[in-house]
Amino acid sequence: MKILQVLFHLSSGGAERFVVDLSNELSKTNDVTLMALKEDRSRPEISLFYKFDLSERVKYVNVGLSSTSYSPLTMWHVYRAIKAEHPDIVHMHTAGIPKFCYLANLLLGRKIRFIQTIHNDIDRGYSTWLYNLVHFTLGRKGLLRFAAISETNFQALVKRYPNTISTCIINGRAPIEPTAAFDKVKEEINSLKPTNDTKVILHVARCNVQKNQMLLIESFNELVNSNKDVVLLIIGAGFDSELGETLKTKSGRNIHFLGTRKNISDYMLNTDLFVLSSSFEGMPITLIEALLSGVPVVSTPVCGSVDAIDGRNGDVSLNFTKDSFVSTLNKVLDNIHEYRAYAQKKKTEIPYTIKSCAVKYMQFYQK
Repeated sequence: MKILQVLFHLSSGGAERFVVDLSNELSKTNDVTLMALKEDRSRPEISLFYKFDLSERVKYVNVGLSSTSYSPLTMWHVYRAIKAEHPDIVHMHTAGIPKFCYLANLLLGRKIRFIQTIHNDIDRGYSTWLYNLVHFTLGRKGLLRFAAISETNFQALVKRYPNTISTCIINGRAPIEPTAAFDKVKEEINSLKPTNDTKVILHVARCNVQKNQMLLIESFNELVNSNKDVVLLIIGAGFDSELGETLKTKSGRNIHFLGTRKNISDYMLNTDLFVLSSSFEGMPITLIEALLSGVPVVSTPVCGSVDAIDGRNGDVSLNFTKDSFVSTLNKVLDNIHEYRAYAQKKKTEIPYTIKSCAVKYMQFYQK
């Protein structure tokens, strides 16, 4: 089967990480091409962040759109690019992609199966007037199908768009393994610990209001002020922005901003606790990475987290307030050895593998 994966670029985001993993896995038995719509020459260090993680079996194509501005001309360019690849499946990712592929979907949808994965909360970018139009036209006619990435995410999708073919395919991740930099990362982390007993808390996300990182910073400051022996490592892009600088200004001692890292696995494997403070999510890839690493997780009650965290491999705060988040952090940290032992014991049983995910997508492609 010839499968075309479509997204804007290969920047350091969870959806992009997932698409690379899925493309690599599917390419073991299929002809897979990954198509990026946005040009990648002006800022390759951002647009091609995950490019070199692609298997040599996966063909990479760039359409070269100068921006993500929407117009009939850009739809025409995308239509021609998709048609030139002669795919059996067009699998689209991230919220804005279907509008760029609308013309191709409309003209080619009788011969090619178009799939869209919902990578976030259905009410955050997937419930606009344009999506209503897409579902009412292409969805109702069976020309476009949707996949949600967590059970909570799926229930919201079905409720909002009951007449569109959809399914739930839980997000997956490739095996979490140490890289050649593992020992160096361990030394780096140890150098940031005030004492040998300091517990390491990790947060991986771009600087963005969705990630609700002010809640994280204020909550961690409260832990330190109450004499918790902890250190917070923050990995992600965008902290040189106005919001990022504000967060840094608010950060107390023992909070370290490390910038972007490609070897996230090395940090996961040297961490005591992973934290998510998001206002909304679909099924965070970083959450899956933590669970596959045997690291307990504390999260706000977002999609994905409420499905995957069971109270023994971590915990979910009751709401999005600082009091609730701090209380949950304290609860898990005070019993970190029990939580970590359970997470380590169960990591080989985690169902969120890219192999399982790819099998389910193949079934959905062929259905």
